[in-house]
Amino acid sequence: MDNYEFLLQKREEFANEPIIPPPLVRGDDLIALGMKPGPKFGEILEAVETRQLEGGFKDRQQALDWVKREYLSETKTKKTRRSTPSR
Repeated sequence: MDNYEFLLQKREEFANEPIIPPPLVRGDDLIALGMKPGPKFGEILEAVETRQLEGGFKDRQQALDWVKREYLSETKTKKTRRSTPSR
C-alpha cells in the first residue's frame, strides 16, 4: 500500500470517529446529585470536560465521584460554617 492509499484509508477511519467524546456528566446528573441549577453548573461541567479530555476519568462513575468529592463536600462545608453560631 502506498502512502496515498494509506492516507485515504485513515481519512475514512477518522471521518467516522467523534473529535470530542460525549460528556461523562451533564446538568441532569448534577441535579440528580441534589445540586441546584445555576452559574456553578457551567464551571463544574467545564472542569469535568477538561479532565475527561485529558484522560483523567476512566468512566462516568469516576467523573461523578470526583464531582461529589470536589463540589458536594464544598457545599456541605459552606452550609456547616453558616449554621455554626458566631461568638
